[in-house]
Amino acid sequence: MKHLMLACIFLLIVNAFASPRILHDGEKKANKTFTVAKNGTLDVSVNGGDIRIQTWDKNEVNVRYDPEDYEEDSDLKIRQQGNTIYVNDNGSWGAGGLFEISVPVQFNLKLQTSYGDLIVRGKLIGNIYGETSGGDIRLADVDGAVDGRTSGGDIRAGKITGTTSLTTSGGDIEIASSQDELDVKTSGGNINVGDVGKALRARTAGGDIVIGNVGGEANASTAGGNVRVGKVSGRVTLSTAGGDIELSGGNGSIKASTSGGNVSLTNISGLVSASTSGGDIVAELAPSGKVKSRLSSAMGLIKLYLPENAKATITAHIRIEGRWRAQKDDYRVISDFKEESSLRHEDEQEIESTYKLNGGGEIITLETVNSDIEIRKLKKQPTD
Repeated sequence: MKHLMLACIFLLIVNAFASPRILHDGEKKANKTFTVAKNGTLDVSVNGGDIRIQTWDKNEVNVRYDPEDYEEDSDLKIRQQGNTIYVNDNGSWGAGGLFEISVPVQFNLKLQTSYGDLIVRGKLIGNIYGETSGGDIRLADVDGAVDGRTSGGDIRAGKITGTTSLTTSGGDIEIASSQDELDVKTSGGNINVGDVGKALRARTAGGDIVIGNVGGEANASTAGGNVRVGKVSGRVTLSTAGGDIELSGGNGSIKASTSGGNVSLTNISGLVSASTSGGDIVAELAPSGKVKSRLSSAMGLIKLYLPENAKATITAHIRIEGRWRAQKDDYRVISDFKEESSLRHEDEQEIESTYKLNGGGEIITLETVNSDIEIRKLKKQPTD
C-alpha cells in the first residue's frame, strides 16, 4: 500500500510539471494585429532569433511568435505609436525566438537581432535597415534604399531600386540588380551582382567579384580571387592580388592591376593603365584623344588590338632578363601595322619598337619582360 501511494504521488508530480508543457504545445502562437497606413515603419529590436517578414495587401501589421520563447515577466513589448509598430525585448537575457510578421507592401523596415536570420519575402516598397551579428540576410525585390549588415552570414537580395549598402564579415553577397548606387563589402566570400544603374564599390578579402553592366563609376577589389565586370560608363578601378581581371567595355579612365593573373579588356576607349606581375594582357582599345595609356607585364604576353583607322603613337619595350646575346632573338614585337623604328639597346638589354598609326596620336606604351608583344588590327564584328 505504501508503494502504491508513493507511485501515485510521483505521477501527480510528473503531471504537475508536464501539463503546462502539453498545454503550451497545443497552443497557437501569440498573435497581435495592428491597423496601420501605408508608408509606416516596423521597428524590431530583439536579443536573438530569426525575423521573417512577409508583405501582403492588407493595411495591417500582424506579429506572431511563440510565447514559450519568452517568460511571463519578460521585457518583450509589442506596441503601436502613430504609424510605427515596435517589437522590442530590451535585450532580455536568454530571450529570443522566431518572429513572423506580415506588413503592407508599402512599408519601411528596421530590423535588428543579435543572432538569427533576417528574411523579407514578397516585394517591398520602402526602405530597409537590417542588422544581425550571426545570420543571413535574404531580401526579395525592394523599391527603396537598403542598408544591411551581418557579422556571420550571406546576403542575398532581388532587384533593388534605391541606394544600397551591404556588409558581411563572413559570407557571400548576391544581388539580382541595383538601379542606384551600390556599396558591397565582405571579408570572406564572393560578390555576385547583376547590372548596377549608378556608381559601384565592391570589396572582398577572400573571393571572386562578378558584376554586370555599371552605369557610373566602378571600383572593385579582391585580395584573393578574380574580377569580372561588364560595360562601365564611368571611371574604372579594378584590382586583385591573386586572380584574373576581365572588363567587357569602358569609355572613361580605366585602371586594372593584378599581382598574379591575366588582364582582359575589350571594347575600350579612353585612358587605360593595366599591369600584371605574373600574366598576360589582352586589350581592345579605340584611341579617343590626347591621353596616355600603358600596358605593363612583368612576365607575360601583351596583345593590343586597335581599329585600322586609329590615330596612335605606340612604343613597345621588351626587357631581357638573363644573358642578352643568348636571348635577344627569342622575343620580338609583332605588328599588323607598319613599324616606324626598331632599336636594340644592349646596355639596357631592351628591344624597342615604335609605331605611328595614321600620322600618330594617342600615346600608348607597352612593356614586358622576356615575352612577346603583339599589335593587331581590330577586325569589325559582323552585323546581323
